[in-house]
Amino acid sequence: MRPDIPLSNRLHLRRDPELIRARVAVYLVFLANGLGFANLVPRFPQIVARLDLSKAAFGQAVAAVSVGALVAGLAASWLISRLTSARVASLGVLVIALGLLGAGMARSWIALAACLLVVGGTDAIVDVAQNAHGLRVQRRWGASIVTSFHAAWSLGTVLGATMGQAMAGAGVAVGTHMALIAVMLLIISVGPLLAGWFLSGRDSGGRASDQAGVSEVCAPSCGTSPTTSPRRPLPVTFLVLGIVGLLCASAMFPEDVAMNWSSLLLSEQGAAVGHVGLGLVALQGTMIVGRLVGDRIIDAVGQRAVIAWGGALVTLGMGVALLLSSVPGTLIGMAVSGVGCAVAVPVIYSAADDVEGLPPGLGLTIVSWLARLAGLLAPPVVGWLADDHGLWVALAYGMLGGLVMVAGWPILRRRSVKAKAA
Repeated sequence: MRPDIPLSNRLHLRRDPELIRARVAVYLVFLANGLGFANLVPRFPQIVARLDLSKAAFGQAVAAVSVGALVAGLAASWLISRLTSARVASLGVLVIALGLLGAGMARSWIALAACLLVVGGTDAIVDVAQNAHGLRVQRRWGASIVTSFHAAWSLGTVLGATMGQAMAGAGVAVGTHMALIAVMLLIISVGPLLAGWFLSGRDSGGRASDQAGVSEVCAPSCGTSPTTSPRRPLPVTFLVLGIVGLLCASAMFPEDVAMNWSSLLLSEQGAAVGHVGLGLVALQGTMIVGRLVGDRIIDAVGQRAVIAWGGALVTLGMGVALLLSSVPGTLIGMAVSGVGCAVAVPVIYSAADDVEGLPPGLGLTIVSWLARLAGLLAPPVVGWLADDHGLWVALAYGMLGGLVMVAGWPILRRRSVKAKAA
């Protein structure tokens, strides 16, 4: 690397067409992953009515997503090592599409739960794979871009929820709707793989070379660490990963509220059939904005401040929704909470991937798995409490996530903005 070339130009030299195509491919996979399940969310009231489910039974069915994630999630690192993150992410989205199709056509609680089990297990694997490949692209890119990938996921979620409620309002059958979505996901996720847009080679080899090329210029901001940084003892490493996993789960609580419960809550509050998906749209809509500017904010104020202030905003948003207890109040609360949790998960995933001495994807796999473990009991517990006390319990659950973020930010490593500039 020539020292006489300015930093910005040196980074630009790495951004060849292959790298740009890889970044677009990762965007498309994140977009497809968000698009799929979000189309099913506005159809939950119809599915509950068709199967005559109580809130507790519905919560148990939704919990199958977490059960599947726990059963299959730890296989992500193994699959990535053998198939590459690109193949695992792209083909995994197709499996998710088939699971969503089955859920849309389910005629019993057990069939619905089984399909959601497949969706959850595959989503856990895809989650690790798409982030692993995205972080690999980031290391080659030479600047923090990971939150922009998650912005694509949020965009897919908003588009999916909007499409879902439009289909519901138009009276399209849930099964027909999910069949159309399956075809769409096939084109979006598998197309870039067949076209060869992803980075080539194995993830283990790519990690070493990619990180070596950028660690000296962007370690504080890119989720990489200098090769000279000391390694923690293995027990301490896994203790840190456990705490980071809990923090990751808490950052996902508001998204769980919007994804699993907001449509039922808005329906009870009097929203029209074609509008029950607006809670998810409100939360993910503000998350898109937050994730588009998130990388610059992370570089400016650091990971700790992002998590601490984000948790405060989540707590405020869910508190507003609880106090107002109306359709406008719920939408305002979801929007504020979306700002708070916008970049929390990308930041935590970067921290997990930053741990040295672990095989490719293992830190992400462990944190993702622990996050889903922590959230396993939430849907049935929220459903059981909601049957007795009302769906406001779901908002309290989201508020709990914000409080944990406020309390847990010190676990993240301090990022030096001066070191980045140097």
